[in-house]
Amino acid sequence: MVFVAFVTSGVELRERKQVKVRVPASSANLGPGFDTLGLALSLYVTVEVHESDSLSLVAVGHGSDLVLNDDHLAVAVARSVLGHSNLAISIESQIPLARGLGSSAAVAVAVAAACGAYDAFVVASDFDGHSENAGASYLGGLVAGARIDDGWELTSLTIDPRISAILIIPETELSTTEARSVLPAFVSRNDAVFNLGRLAFLLAGLADVDQLKAEFGQDRIHEQAREKIFPAAAVIKELLRDNGARLATWSGAGTAMLGLFDRGEADSRLVQIRNDLSKISVPAQAVALEVDFGGLTILDDSQ
Repeated sequence: MVFVAFVTSGVELRERKQVKVRVPASSANLGPGFDTLGLALSLYVTVEVHESDSLSLVAVGHGSDLVLNDDHLAVAVARSVLGHSNLAISIESQIPLARGLGSSAAVAVAVAAACGAYDAFVVASDFDGHSENAGASYLGGLVAGARIDDGWELTSLTIDPRISAILIIPETELSTTEARSVLPAFVSRNDAVFNLGRLAFLLAGLADVDQLKAEFGQDRIHEQAREKIFPAAAVIKELLRDNGARLATWSGAGTAMLGLFDRGEADSRLVQIRNDLSKISVPAQAVALEVDFGGLTILDDSQ
C-alpha cells in the first residue's frame, strides 16, 4: 500500500513508505502558441521515491546516460521539496531528451509529486521555466500556462477527443538553449498579429477537429528561425501534411515534429510515413501516439 502525504517545501515525509508517479510527455507551442500552449502525449516518465539513509539515483531508458549524481534535476527538485536528498529515486523514461518533448518538465513534475509537493506544477515550472510543458504533464490534455505577476497560472483547454498524433523523432538533438539562441530579440507588430489570429483559429480547431486546418499552425515567431539550424524540419512537416495531417508543427523547440490526425487515421498513415522518411535521408523514427488526458497519476505497486 502507498501512503501519500502532500506537504510543503522543506517538510519531512510523513506517513509514507514509497510513492510511484507517472506523467506524460508534452508538445509545446503547436505553431503560433509560443511558450503558451502544451499538449500531453502518450509517452511517459515514471518516478518512484523511497525514504533512504542516503541518496541513491537510478535511471532506465532515456536519460540513463546522464551523470546520476547530486547535480541531477531529480535530486534538485526533491531537495527543494523536502529540504534533503536522503532518498532512493528511480526514474524510467520513454521521453527522448533534447527533442522538444518536455522531458525536463515531466521529470520535475513527477519527482515533485512523488516527494509530496503541495503543488507539483508550480515546483516544476520554477525549475524548468516552461509552465506549458509542466502544465500538460500535470493536468494532461491541452493546456495554457503562463507566468502572471509573481505566480504561475494554468488552465485546461478543450481538445477534441477525436484527435490523435504521429510524432517524428529525428536522431538529431537540439537543446532548448541552442534553439532559443536563434530567435529574434523583437517581433514586429505584423508578425504578432499574424500569430494571434492563427492562435485564435487554432484553439477553435483543436476543440473541433472538423474545423482544424493546416494554416492554423503557421508561425512567425520561432519555427522559421529554428529551421536555420534544423532545415529538415520543413521537409518533415511537409511529409506529415502530404500524408493527411490536419496540423504539422515543431514539437516545442524540436527536433521532433508533431502531426495531428483524425482518430483512427494515424495508425493507417504510419507505414507510409515511415516509408517516406526513408527517402528523405533524415534518420528518424515515427510513432503513433494518443493525447494523454490523465496527466499526473499516482500508481500502486503493481503498475
